[in-house]
Amino acid sequence: MDTDRNLLFAVLALQADVLDANQFVQICTLWTTRKQTPLADLLIELGWITPTDRADVDRLLERKLRRHCGDARAGLAGAGDDVKRTLAALRDDDIQRSLCDLPLSDAPTTIVTIDQDLSAAHERYRLTRLHASGGIGRVWLARDNAFGRNVALKELRPERAAASSHTARFLQEARITGQLEHPGIVPVYELAKRGEDQQPFYTMRFVKGRTLSEVARAWHEGRARTDGLMLDLVPLLNAFVTVCNTIAYAHSRGVIHRDLKGGNVVLGDFGEVVVLDWGLAKLVDRPIDPEEWLVVPDPAVIGDVALTVQGQAIGTPAYMSPEQASGRLDLIDRHTDTYGLGAILYEILTGQPPFSGSDTHEVLRKVREEQPQAPRELWADVPPALEAICLRALAKVPEERFQSASELATAVQNWQEVERREAQEERDRFFTVSLDMLCIAGFDNYFKRLNPAFEHTLGFTVEEMLSQPFLSFVHPDDVARTINEMQGLAAGAETISFENRYRCKDGSYKWLQWTATAYRSRELVYAAARDITGRKQAEEALRKGEERYRSVIAAMQDGILILDIDGSIRACNASAERILGLSADQIVRRTALDPNWKAIHEDGTPFPGETFPVTVTLRTGERCSDIVMGVYKPDGTLTWISINSEPLFEADGVTLGGVVASFEDITDRRHTEHALSEASLELAALRDRTQKA
Repeated sequence: MDTDRNLLFAVLALQADVLDANQFVQICTLWTTRKQTPLADLLIELGWITPTDRADVDRLLERKLRRHCGDARAGLAGAGDDVKRTLAALRDDDIQRSLCDLPLSDAPTTIVTIDQDLSAAHERYRLTRLHASGGIGRVWLARDNAFGRNVALKELRPERAAASSHTARFLQEARITGQLEHPGIVPVYELAKRGEDQQPFYTMRFVKGRTLSEVARAWHEGRARTDGLMLDLVPLLNAFVTVCNTIAYAHSRGVIHRDLKGGNVVLGDFGEVVVLDWGLAKLVDRPIDPEEWLVVPDPAVIGDVALTVQGQAIGTPAYMSPEQASGRLDLIDRHTDTYGLGAILYEILTGQPPFSGSDTHEVLRKVREEQPQAPRELWADVPPALEAICLRALAKVPEERFQSASELATAVQNWQEVERREAQEERDRFFTVSLDMLCIAGFDNYFKRLNPAFEHTLGFTVEEMLSQPFLSFVHPDDVARTINEMQGLAAGAETISFENRYRCKDGSYKWLQWTATAYRSRELVYAAARDITGRKQAEEALRKGEERYRSVIAAMQDGILILDIDGSIRACNASAERILGLSADQIVRRTALDPNWKAIHEDGTPFPGETFPVTVTLRTGERCSDIVMGVYKPDGTLTWISINSEPLFEADGVTLGGVVASFEDITDRRHTEHALSEASLELAALRDRTQKA
């Protein structure tokens, strides 16, 4: 049964004059009672259309579906407003769901659908589109002409309006929601009645966003594809704490919600966290009302396991507490909402509710008799402490749960604080013990944080370097290049690598090789530097003569290769042997074009020999700097190196006589940079959370 497709067939038949308006209303009404039969078959059965008519409409239908990429609901959006209002007046849940989010045109209309009117001052509202339809009510997005704003207008569904119990529950929901003044509860603007039939309605702020269930499921679907980190759940956990505090406020006013689930929490587009649907709310000190056994179903979220059960219990089975599932209304109190909060936390951690089953009765049985599957069985990275908090909130015995929503919020916050503190300590340890120079700098040209390696390398204390612009330490000849690199980061460059000279406390300068990445929204740069003074000095020495060069490179940590003009390797040092995993005999006399070199780019693609830096320098006579290459040793180990190649000229300074290549093993540095990037993202998220708190 495809409601959207069947309705679209009827609409197209009406538009093609195959059906008249009365037939359209009658066939749609009839189809709601025989949904297993395609609407087109019913028209044939009634003799209202011929097989030829059906074929013609089917062609229109397929053309419409192709235009909208197979989305029948998108095709329905083009139907006229009269057609949409006619369908909205039909008393059918599936049709109501099909109409949700379909806009009406901007043409002036009265407030309500067919056979309905808002009287007196109520013409101030103009309905825009049906937003949602629930058990006894439905919500419209409406335009408040008096204030020139969009609002949510909730009214009783027409088929429920005749029952006094439904009207009483509707009014109770409006009054309870209106009396709960809290940022986490949508404010009610007006409670009124239509003049003609005296049916109640109320208006409230319209919150645009997604439900917490939608966000949690989407995150877990993405996590399964990309191996997401627990850090990414911080916003959802913060939203959960806000929900707990909202419910704690309601409890302080003597109100329990009784239908807490992710689908009743909206995360607004601008940071709002709002608990909706107080239709089952109850004042805790009020005697049990027998009418509470007469509850109508809410719209399905996950099959029928998310329905409010009629005549048996109050709430949504997939998220329902054991006392609710047993129909023990006398046991329902604040602990019941604590269980509902635990079910929401379970959904955040796993992407699904605590219980599911083939039908409502199976779900209710599981709620009463079984323990929920441990979150870590569904996602192994769930922290044990957070899992324990969740399972305690879901305890079968109410007294074993958290005693209040505030206590549950505090438990989650304490866990977050412990995690934040441990992460900070881990970052501090990493920052302190790293032999590389790690720093955080601002776009204002001041260091914000430095690790001890700076003092060990340059001699200045950390305090001395923090107190002056970092450009004041840069060699005058390198200031312009350093400024350009910083401007590149500020303009959008992801990561940069460059070299410059930094002044030491004794007045000398050291060459530093930098790798930096920007966090532009915070105007910060995260960078790692390495002292390459030895390499630079060695390269300079090489230019003055090969013999002198040989004596220097023997003790260098960087690998050195000397190539003749024909591209063959003439000599290498011990570091080259160590880094490449080859003996000198295996290296000498080979060329960059030797197919036995197995090298890759940073993205994992092959690194052809003709693009090796030494080959490029031999071909162009130009220097190549900081080329990153992954090289496989004979044992299959992948080593990452950074290569510089310098041309060697003959005595005339013009004739190219060969190439000298220097390269260093940067495998550890790449691991460090990756760890720094992860730490940076975590630090940024924690700072954002602190600012929002």
